[in-house]
Amino acid sequence: MEKLRRDINSLENSVAKYIYIKYIQERALDQVFENKDSSSSSSSSSCSSSCSSSSSDNDDKVAEPLKPKQKPKIKVARPKVLDKTAYTIYCKNIFYQSRSCFALNQEDLIREDIRIMTLADKAYEEHPVEFKVGDFDLPPDVLRCSFIRKHHHRYYRCRNQIMNKDNDICKKHENSENIYYDNYNDLLELLNKP
Repeated sequence: MEKLRRDINSLENSVAKYIYIKYIQERALDQVFENKDSSSSSSSSSCSSSCSSSSSDNDDKVAEPLKPKQKPKIKVARPKVLDKTAYTIYCKNIFYQSRSCFALNQEDLIREDIRIMTLADKAYEEHPVEFKVGDFDLPPDVLRCSFIRKHHHRYYRCRNQIMNKDNDICKKHENSENIYYDNYNDLLELLNKP
């Protein structure tokens, strides 16, 4: 898994570097070269117009209309060297997330589950009569089924509402054995330890 993560990271880095050199750095260089070309052409055109007017007075020949000088198109070799500071800023903007393989972790799943459930708990404590389970992703802890299932080596708590106030399970798990309940509680205790 680590080798795959390293390969993906190197692929992302090479693609980001190519995009930066090809599209971002070259445009910045094009703007620099255009600014230099426009400033040099304006100074040469002012000289050519003043020089041509003085020479036409001295010559008795019929003056031909002056054509603006057309600049020959010269392809300038642009350096393929990275601008390190601009490239690091670019990479920070592109890769703002931590770069990992995004494997689902049991602790992260439980923490997210608890975070969402606490929002429902607070709403239920404030207005228990007006509380609607459909307004939240999860029912509050008091109204939530306590059945634990195991899927891909991770424990999940049932997301259904309990069937009545006397039971702590839903209708779906009424006849099922809750064999992972102790394991799940052990994980909760480990997460709650300071």
